[in-house]
Amino acid sequence: YRVELPGNPIVGEGKPENQNHAIIFSRGELLQCIDMNQDGYLEECLKMPNLLSTMDTGTEKRPLTIIGFREHVFTGGVSNLASFMSIQELSFVSLGQRMLAMFHVRQHYGHPDIFDKLFAMSCGGTAKASKGVNLSEDIFAGFNSTLRGGRTSHEEFIQVGKGRDVGMQQLALFEAKLSSGAGEAVISRDAMRMASRLDFFRLHSWFYGNLGWYFTQTMTVVGVYFFIYGKVYMALSGMDAYFLEKGGLGIAGTLNTSWAFQFGFLLVVPVIAVVGVEQGFRHGFTYLLWNVMTLGPIFFTFQMGTRMHYFDRTLIHGGAKYRATGRGFTIKHEKFAELFRFYAFSHFYRGVELLFLLLLFRAYGTFSWCNCSWRLDADYYNNVEPTDLEWRTRCYDDHYQSCVEPTNQNYGIMSFSLWIIAATWMWAPFFFNPSGLDWDKIIEDYNDWQNWLKTTNDSADSWFGWWSNEQEYLEHTTRGGRFVTAVRKTRFLMIAVLMYLNMMYNAYFERPGRTITSDDKMLTYALSGLVVVIFFLLVCCGYIASRVTKKMSMKQRKLRKIKFLLSCCCMLVSLISLTVLSVGNLLAVVILLLLAVYWFMQICMLRLQYHHIVVRALARAYDRAVGWIVFGPIMVVSMFLPFISSFQQRVIFRCHLVDGAYRESTFKIHNSEIL
Repeated sequence: YRVELPGNPIVGEGKPENQNHAIIFSRGELLQCIDMNQDGYLEECLKMPNLLSTMDTGTEKRPLTIIGFREHVFTGGVSNLASFMSIQELSFVSLGQRMLAMFHVRQHYGHPDIFDKLFAMSCGGTAKASKGVNLSEDIFAGFNSTLRGGRTSHEEFIQVGKGRDVGMQQLALFEAKLSSGAGEAVISRDAMRMASRLDFFRLHSWFYGNLGWYFTQTMTVVGVYFFIYGKVYMALSGMDAYFLEKGGLGIAGTLNTSWAFQFGFLLVVPVIAVVGVEQGFRHGFTYLLWNVMTLGPIFFTFQMGTRMHYFDRTLIHGGAKYRATGRGFTIKHEKFAELFRFYAFSHFYRGVELLFLLLLFRAYGTFSWCNCSWRLDADYYNNVEPTDLEWRTRCYDDHYQSCVEPTNQNYGIMSFSLWIIAATWMWAPFFFNPSGLDWDKIIEDYNDWQNWLKTTNDSADSWFGWWSNEQEYLEHTTRGGRFVTAVRKTRFLMIAVLMYLNMMYNAYFERPGRTITSDDKMLTYALSGLVVVIFFLLVCCGYIASRVTKKMSMKQRKLRKIKFLLSCCCMLVSLISLTVLSVGNLLAVVILLLLAVYWFMQICMLRLQYHHIVVRALARAYDRAVGWIVFGPIMVVSMFLPFISSFQQRVIFRCHLVDGAYRESTFKIHNSEIL
């Protein structure tokens, strides 16, 4: 029969609107929601009467409203990425759902669950469809069922086939959609009602089995930033040396080791339980070893960064939207410009930031100290207590083996897991990108990336178009969201200020051996800061003058440029003549100025000034620098280690796929030569 619609049936999210609209065309008392990428095998369909008969196990007070069952991912043999996702799906749809059903907190997570049709229609349908808030539309049907006294079961004797994403970009989009949907669900009324009406034990099971998974993943990544920023702040302020001498920072190595296991490795451990129960624990340990050797922990660490970014952004700014993955058979090579568009904000920026902080910690951190008192050389000082600098210098020179060497701390042990995280976020997409380390492809990617950066139109294929699209969420965020983001961005300014204070302290007091008194302390820092500010203002004035004098003649512009360069040189000479700047201090000044400019650019973006020509030029320059930091090592590796490309193909694909692709490419080359 036909139903005349009053208008467009899709007002909110497309998928749930389509589901709820289609209910009126269905027949019977039970309704199954199944995706188009799923396959009902013939032998499994014969079990359907047995599955439907389980609906009678409910009671009048606790009716069985949703029946769930297993899924079998049949795309796991395409590549190691597909295998990682298949084992993750197996863990979620078998072990996870089985345990959640036992704890009476299993919800409807999507498909291929069977609904009590009458119950679902009385609750508004099989999904909620409000725009944005119900991006993860499926889980709200489970919330409605639980809040209205319904019960959800999980059966193991039947399963359906399922095709999962096999490409890196598809997986990233899928995780982005789930994480954004979880961020919207956390602040929904349904989640509040669930949290307030479940008992204590069911609440804990529901938290860690549903939305709490994304919250804990986010807090793990945030904890890493708190750890490394705390170490850098203490190193720049000199507090780490003080606390190390007091023995108060011994927990740092323990925290670093724990993150090595929390990032990636702990996400792989459930594989032993899942595969062990399904196929035997010997096979489970074998699969775990294969998973680690094929870079499984790197993939899961990368995915953790994806979940954190989109969950965090949605919580603060909102703006969750559906991201179509396509679920096609994607094993093609993705160009670097495409990778940059996908992962710049979620991974590349964060990886470069973490790399910078680790280098900063290495440069300013304290990894040894004098563990002896000056009274060891009391006769040398005639029983007069020396300054800390004098005694530390003598201790390192004359008593290193007995007083300093026992306190040495290894920087690698203290930071190795953070280096792994930074490297994973910057270079994992290249490892899982087909032909990502092939030299010919690298050259093509480089040329395409340069053209993309230079393109100035607002299309999706230009840097400006991508940049404008990525900043659109700021147009719709609240004042509170902007305030939280501004407070976060202050971390860059704090690093710059602490670097400046550390540099001034070393230049005026530490190296000359002076003692800071209450009279000259603030004056010294203020005068030194004034010199840096004047130098920075000269640079700004020079840029402004170059913009103003566009219509001047070529000769006038050249004279203005020469004057500006001469003034900068005079300022540098004056700084060096004041013995404030050494080569290290000059590098520190450049870094702190770059940090201050980056903070200024971020604040301008929060004030919706990201279309300004200065902000746009700065953003393009920083993106170019980040691109070189990420892409440069890949170019070096592909140039000097060409065999890595073949090894990578063998790792990410099954051997018969690699051989087939090689034969196909050889056949094409042979045909082209014949023609």
